[in-house]
Amino acid sequence: MSPPPLNPFERRRARPPFPPAPRRAESLAPPRLVLRFALYTAVGLALAAAGILLFIRQNGIAQAEHAVAFHARFVADSVLSDQLRPNDFAQPVRGQRRAALDELFRSEVLVGSTLGATLYGPSGRVTYSTDHALIGHASRRPTPTMETTVQKWGGTKALNVYLPVRVGRGDAAGSFALHQDYGPIAASARKAFIPVAGVLELALLGLYLSLFPLLRRVTRRLRGHLDEIEHQALHDGLTGLPNRDLFRRRIDEALAEARLRHSGVSVLLLDLDRFKEINDTLGHQSGDLLLQALAERLETLIRDTDTVARLGGDEFAIVSPGAGDEAGVLALAERIRTGLEAPFALAGLTVEVEASVGIALYPDHGADVEALIRHADVAMYNGKKTHRPMLYSQKDDHYSPERLALVGELRRAIATGELVIHYQPRVELATGGVHAVEALVRWDHPERGLLSPGEFLPLAEHTGMIRPLTGYVLDAALADCAGWSREGLRPGVSINLSARDLLDADLPREVESLLSKHGVDPTLLEVEITENTILTDPERTRTVLERLRGLGVTLSIDDFGTGFSSLGQLKRLPVDVLKIDRSFVMNMEHEENDDVIVRSTIELGHNLGLRVVAEGVETQETWSRLAQLGCDTAQGFFISRPLPRIVLVEWLRKRDPRQQGVDEKHSLGQARRRDLRVVEAPLDSEAV
Repeated sequence: MSPPPLNPFERRRARPPFPPAPRRAESLAPPRLVLRFALYTAVGLALAAAGILLFIRQNGIAQAEHAVAFHARFVADSVLSDQLRPNDFAQPVRGQRRAALDELFRSEVLVGSTLGATLYGPSGRVTYSTDHALIGHASRRPTPTMETTVQKWGGTKALNVYLPVRVGRGDAAGSFALHQDYGPIAASARKAFIPVAGVLELALLGLYLSLFPLLRRVTRRLRGHLDEIEHQALHDGLTGLPNRDLFRRRIDEALAEARLRHSGVSVLLLDLDRFKEINDTLGHQSGDLLLQALAERLETLIRDTDTVARLGGDEFAIVSPGAGDEAGVLALAERIRTGLEAPFALAGLTVEVEASVGIALYPDHGADVEALIRHADVAMYNGKKTHRPMLYSQKDDHYSPERLALVGELRRAIATGELVIHYQPRVELATGGVHAVEALVRWDHPERGLLSPGEFLPLAEHTGMIRPLTGYVLDAALADCAGWSREGLRPGVSINLSARDLLDADLPREVESLLSKHGVDPTLLEVEITENTILTDPERTRTVLERLRGLGVTLSIDDFGTGFSSLGQLKRLPVDVLKIDRSFVMNMEHEENDDVIVRSTIELGHNLGLRVVAEGVETQETWSRLAQLGCDTAQGFFISRPLPRIVLVEWLRKRDPRQQGVDEKHSLGQARRRDLRVVEAPLDSEAV
């Protein structure tokens, strides 16, 4: 019976699915450094030895030549100056005088290794030479000072010393040349050179060999330092886990193996929730201890073939080679998340942590390191909203190449007026009157057609384009509001603000300027904010809202019931209106709990002195129930879809209470059907 297949996500001791990464080039530096040092040292010592030996040899030769020159000077000054006559230099010497000079030179000059001697007249003619064949020949000009050359003389290499000769006390009568055999000179130089060369070579060889023990110790220490530097460069200093660089390398290795084996790779990113609170409450030292304990626990929750790394702060990552199954990796992520929920003991306290986990798979969600890490990061931030591990989904990626291409186009759209404003009316349930419309922006894209807010507003919020976009909508909506006033219509207009808008201290000044520009009564402008935008910076947000309220602008809480704001915080905010989220209103006919939430919210709003608006009214039954509960205003498809400005004007004129009367509110269903014939395509009524 064959054994059951191994679960790829089951922790086990297994052979890594791919060979370990080769050591970095820096790790090979010490052996190369030793070889290079040995080679350079040997070459340097050899060159130094050659230079020293060459100097010694040349010095020996120079000393020997100096001795010969000294001998020639001595002969010229002490022997020849008294024995020679002026006529000996005037013309070639013949007969008895040549015999006398032969005897003189043979007895007084030609001693030892001296080969011969020559006398030159003032014109350079040889007047006498121990080699009689040279007498009478023109040889060279006489030299005024001593000069030495190495040339052959009589077939033998000789050192020739030329110097001027004086006869008696007079001036130089000519020149004298002494020809010394060069063989003894070279032998003398060699005799002095060889012992010195031997001693020097032995000394340099001993020095070279003595460097190796020192070099070995230096090499070992250097290798240790390099290993430590490499470890520090590739590992986190606090937890000892691989850092971002090594993690990216491990993903590269896993991808290379996956391509060869046609398998998958999983990349998981983990981020601790509310870690800042732990740091602020217990201190950074306790936060560091928590991260260390967390790293140790993570290593027990993964397979031996997986790699867990700390990317920075409270962000960790895991690469799981050979794992590409969605169900399996989700099970692994859930096991890690639940494993981290076990309490940690810190400073005598029990601390519990939660982690958000995002997952990207090769090849489904990316084919390279950058794509997998970025997509896992997108999934992780989406997981913070759901509090469970999340796989990457392109619809949640506001930074996909297609959406990023819209950033430049959106900037152009704002500048060229491609953005258009549609308005959805809000009707008073008691009177049927229309006192306000909500401005909803659309993008009339030249290539993609009419884009709903969900296709570009999230991108604008993430890239900082939301502020100029809000300014554009404010300007356009207030211009339309002023136009309606001139036509005898008095609906107010509500504008949605984002968290970035509320953090801008210049927003109230901008609103005041636009109200003045278009001559609109501030009470006709209502700004809507969601509960979650308040949580970004409550104090700063409250300051901006109070300044807007000071201008006379109406303030509204949008999508009430879906956020996390407390009632105490709501009480402190200078708001006038509560808008019940459409998710509760649309299902209140069928869901008793939703009906209870709507009724409680209406009562809460009225008890706080606020007017209440219900979004998402799509049926007559919902309209009637809201009226029964005492809701002030309703908004939704049952009343009207968002309408272009021109269509809205016609709609407002037909529904003026002065023309219709209060009791005609039940005919709104027929009006809604007429509106559908006016608007070419259904438009999203969500105020993003």
